[in-house]
Amino acid sequence: MKTLQRWFSRRGALPLTCYLVAVALWLVLGAVHWGSDALARSAGTMYETDIPVSDWKLAGLTETAATPESAALTTTDGDPQMILEDVSDMVVRTVSYTVEFDGDAREMCLYYTTKVGEDYSQDRRVFPESLGDGRYLYTLPRTSIVALRLDPCSPDANKTVGLTFTPGTISLNAPETLPAVWQYFVPTWYQAFCLVLYPALAAAALSWLRALVSALRRKTV
Repeated sequence: MKTLQRWFSRRGALPLTCYLVAVALWLVLGAVHWGSDALARSAGTMYETDIPVSDWKLAGLTETAATPESAALTTTDGDPQMILEDVSDMVVRTVSYTVEFDGDAREMCLYYTTKVGEDYSQDRRVFPESLGDGRYLYTLPRTSIVALRLDPCSPDANKTVGLTFTPGTISLNAPETLPAVWQYFVPTWYQAFCLVLYPALAAAALSWLRALVSALRRKTV
């Protein structure tokens, strides 16, 4: 107890402690995520698979051409969708594909559900990261995924968009899209911002609380 009192009596000890706790928790979280993925791989539930475009349920899209090397689709309305109705038997971390658009794709997003029969919602969607050369990557949250709905484009009113997937498949858990071991412990820019902000806020709140407790004690003496 006296050691702790001496530590916290030092200038800057409280914010430093908050940052050390935040870093420790972040490393533990990274280890948990790495371990979870390692177990899923060993259990055979987290694996790479390439789903042919023709195996997705199409809505607002029509297939115009298909070869072993590519698959071509054309939009038929303003809300084109590609639906994979059941992926509950596997762990899905990423979705990726290479596509060329004949027209303005506008908004692209991937919806997911976490329960059987659950409606798709804007609260459960992710947007792609462009990897260049027409390749797009969606990174899903770490939750149970039951179904996927890819909205590959959002055509302007009274316009159509052509899509050519090369090859004619969409990849789930492509190896090059999954994190290496060290990447589990490296925060994104937003996560790094949170690691800077929230420990500082916690230190400020604790400092204020400590001052309040000290003031109350003086009044009762």
